[in-house]
Amino acid sequence: MEIDKTIKSKIKLSLFLLLQGQFVSVIGDTIYEIALGFWVLILTGSPALMGILMATSIIPAIILSPFAGVVVDRYNRKKLMIIMDMIRGATIILVAVVALLGNLEVWMVFVAGIILGICGAFFSPAVNSVLPQMVPKDKLQNANSIFGMAYTGADILGNSIGSILFNLIGAPLMFLINGLSFIISGTSISFAKIPKNRESKITSENFIKDIKESFSFIKNLKGLFYILLIFSISSFLEHIAIVLLIPLFQFTPGLGAAKYGFVIASFSLGMFISMILLSTINVPSSRKSWMMLVAVMLSNLCLIAFALTTEFYLMVILLFISGISESVVYVFVFSSIQSIVPEEMMGKVMALVNTLVMALTPFSMIIGGLLAQLISIKTIFMVCFTASLFVFISLFSMSSVRKFINFDPENQHIEDLY
Repeated sequence: MEIDKTIKSKIKLSLFLLLQGQFVSVIGDTIYEIALGFWVLILTGSPALMGILMATSIIPAIILSPFAGVVVDRYNRKKLMIIMDMIRGATIILVAVVALLGNLEVWMVFVAGIILGICGAFFSPAVNSVLPQMVPKDKLQNANSIFGMAYTGADILGNSIGSILFNLIGAPLMFLINGLSFIISGTSISFAKIPKNRESKITSENFIKDIKESFSFIKNLKGLFYILLIFSISSFLEHIAIVLLIPLFQFTPGLGAAKYGFVIASFSLGMFISMILLSTINVPSSRKSWMMLVAVMLSNLCLIAFALTTEFYLMVILLFISGISESVVYVFVFSSIQSIVPEEMMGKVMALVNTLVMALTPFSMIIGGLLAQLISIKTIFMVCFTASLFVFISLFSMSSVRKFINFDPENQHIEDLY
């Protein structure tokens, strides 16, 4: 009994260290994105270039994720996360130093974005894979909610102070903050006791075999396949608009950088409050699919209404409600995936999930930037989120999707989903 208590306390401490590292890293990332977006706009005045820049950091992750997933399943995940954090930290600190010296150019930021994208391709599936190793399947909803609370709490803080910091200290010092946040994250992870996955040698034969296996797993699991297909289409539509949020606030009289931070923070605050509730209650599996449908519809309707107003306080309220709804979708989908996918496949399946969902995002960011040169950003918002609403409604007409979301790990087996 005493041994069990010791083990549990070590697991809790390790989860806290992992959580703390991610919390600091997300704050840094949020501050960096704000600084980078406004820096590019002020320097070039081009929403199109800003869209291309943001797409650059995503493309490597999309291309490499399936391969990275194989590495995550066959290599020590803890070491991998530490290495990726340290590389990202060193890269951004170098960008900050060059910026402080007044020599930073746009092409340098593009190169840094590619490096960040490559490291993220390995880091994200590693983090998503270690959680099911440390938490029982029936507690994954609560654990995902707690981690979601940390991410959104960090996002709230980052957005709230990021826009203010941009006016106070400028982009170079904000870049430095992000670089240091990665170093702190990697250091925190190094002290965490993360269960070792089964390591094995990576060869060209098992590399190809693992990738084919993960594709086959998703293809045969119809509910997951359709969810990823619809999420990919929806992500494409939504990111055409999302990439234009900074230009919208930069070029709209009466808004600006400071109000941008508070509006985005309201979205994160909504997610944070929702995840507090989801971390303390166990939603019956049979109710998850219809709750997710209501959440998706409410979120998209709020974002459509967001496109019709320039009233600051109304924008805050609409994104707050949307944040509450989005957290339900995030927690339910990730908890289902983590409770269904076998541990030895978790890394490569999670990596493939990221690839499929984000596959079209770079194109949408570029398209969004180009469209903003031709038509109003508000019109782009309204059209994109209206289309996304109809795409999501079609998702819940599929019985395989409802079965996947409603999966009960205590009473069902993966064979029940085929």
